[in-house]
Amino acid sequence: MDLIKIGKYIAGKRKGLGLTQRQLAEKLGMSDKSVSKWERGICLPDVSIYSELCRILGISLNEFFAGEDIVHEDLIQKSEENIIGIAAESKRKQNLLKAIICLLLAISILAIIFISISVYRANKPQNFIAPVEKDSIEMETAKLLSGPDGAYIYKFTTTDEYKSLRLYISKYYSGVLQDKENMELGFAGVGSPEYGEILIIPDFERFVIKIIIASEGSKLSTEIPILENVADREYYGRSATEISEKTDIRYNEEQALIALIYDNNEMRVLDINDLMSGQTDSLGLNDFVYYFSFEFCKK
Repeated sequence: MDLIKIGKYIAGKRKGLGLTQRQLAEKLGMSDKSVSKWERGICLPDVSIYSELCRILGISLNEFFAGEDIVHEDLIQKSEENIIGIAAESKRKQNLLKAIICLLLAISILAIIFISISVYRANKPQNFIAPVEKDSIEMETAKLLSGPDGAYIYKFTTTDEYKSLRLYISKYYSGVLQDKENMELGFAGVGSPEYGEILIIPDFERFVIKIIIASEGSKLSTEIPILENVADREYYGRSATEISEKTDIRYNEEQALIALIYDNNEMRVLDINDLMSGQTDSLGLNDFVYYFSFEFCKK
């Protein structure tokens, strides 16, 4: 995210309303020094006042993170860019904090730490995927940007080389597989990334699911329709079951990630462990299930 651009945007909107920094700060219960820091691009406001700040300035949360007014036609694209930008900014801040802590601990032991990390990585490769913590700032902000159905974000770390990352989308109606498609990021000849994320963003108001796969230097996104040609679909209940903790990546093997569930009567939540073990009988418990699985391919 461009903090300077966001700061100038806040300042412009404040001045347009005829407010001083002190007046804006008083409305938010903050100090004018805090407002000054935002407008100079030194830092962002605390996530707890995002909604109130946007209300006072008369802007949307997407416009706040974009640092500019957004026309309706660009809303979906800007929302996607903002979510990816927040994820990247969160990763940058975490890395910066780790670097500062290591420096304060003692410069004299940096060589030992470097050797220890090198030996550890050489003897125990890190290959896993895990959901982003629900109470993290990154996830809370993604929920605000995504709408009432929220977002599901999974980050992966891999030290093994692989040729592609494939995400499968299986559509079930009353337990019967209707369609299975996939989207794939390929890395043959360019080197596979060590870090990345998969985002699943259900949008029940538009009856679509937004899917984004992002890694170092690569991004793939698409939308799939849901509940097509279904009568009274706006009254359907919805739920989800997903992996809840760090999961080891098993290369060249399809693994469960998340199932989005829709039912017109009695909603029954599936057990993701059943799907992870290949037991798919439970998919027939609800009217519609959109089951997402992934595969890191070495072949």
